[in-house]
Amino acid sequence: MCESTQTADDTKTTTKLLGLKQEDYEVLVLAASAIGLSILYNLLQESMFTSDAKQYTALITMMTSLVYAVCALFEFKHELYANAKAKAAHGDGEDDETTPAPKTGILESMKGTAFDYARLGTLTAAGMYFTNWSLQYLNYTLRVLFKASKILPTIAIAMLFYNKKFSLQEFINILVLVASIVLFSYGDAVGKGNTGNGSFDVFGIVLITVGVIADALTSNFEGEHLFKTRKASHSEVMMAASLFGSFYMLAIMAMTGKLMDSWNYLQENPDLSMKVVVSCAAGYFSVTFILKIIKRVGAVTAEIVKSVRRVVSIGLSFAVYHKPFLSWHLIGSLFFVLFIYNTFQAKVAKQKAKDAVKKAVPLESVDLEIFNKGKSTLKSKNGMKP
Repeated sequence: MCESTQTADDTKTTTKLLGLKQEDYEVLVLAASAIGLSILYNLLQESMFTSDAKQYTALITMMTSLVYAVCALFEFKHELYANAKAKAAHGDGEDDETTPAPKTGILESMKGTAFDYARLGTLTAAGMYFTNWSLQYLNYTLRVLFKASKILPTIAIAMLFYNKKFSLQEFINILVLVASIVLFSYGDAVGKGNTGNGSFDVFGIVLITVGVIADALTSNFEGEHLFKTRKASHSEVMMAASLFGSFYMLAIMAMTGKLMDSWNYLQENPDLSMKVVVSCAAGYFSVTFILKIIKRVGAVTAEIVKSVRRVVSIGLSFAVYHKPFLSWHLIGSLFFVLFIYNTFQAKVAKQKAKDAVKKAVPLESVDLEIFNKGKSTLKSKNGMKP
């Protein structure tokens, strides 16, 4: 059933279908796309790391970084073109000789420096490399849980180096996540050997812990230095960091003497390239859709989508690859769901706090200030003193 409504000034008409606006359907499409692409990413990644391809950690990490770099390059070029087009459209007849032309070149448009991205590339490459390496010893589902635990070192680093403070509720939620990971790990340890996909080794825990710490350092460096200070875009950061990361992995293969071996394996298994390209492109655009959801409707809705994505990915992992699901896995899953619920509630509380701050500013005073500024500007343009 379609319904048409008009705004108070009768200047805008909004069409509703089944009680939802067009914007609501756009968000639903973005959410469904983000979840679907994430599921595709996880299933293809797990298929690689349950085969002999997992022995070629540096190769897979290098190919992953290259795919991310290419995807980010296209997005970055699109952003530059869109920005240049917008600036040209809002020129309002200004003198072309005095107005600088918008930057459209890649290097001249980048906000971060080569040294920034050399450091960031080291962290991102380390995060991927150690995480992929750990899958020689751990179950892929445990990897998903450990990646969610990135919040632990992220908070620790933010407190130590950036003097940030966190609430008691956030610390309790961290303990819930730790309990989930411990229970899941114990379940994998008990179920080891029940299936070809079930594996557990303490060394894998060490490797993925190093990977998670590297990811946490990456997040803090991106957020505090590149996004806040440099004002770099997500696509720029991904493009440059991934490019540096791929070079590092190539150097590791060359120094360890595995370059030719990796090349021969890739030729003998051409399906590996297809899996890496498709899965990483799906993963990249899944993140892109999440960022678009944040931009349109805020972080709370995005957190719901990410939570659904994690739960569905874990469930499908057990279903598709026929892993033993023990009582320890069930209890760990319940703790993980509780962690997701607490995270969502925290996002809702933060959003309410932001809305309360906005409502605290008197609208009349804001309107009056804007009116006075506009009046002063108009008088100045007419050669009058305000």
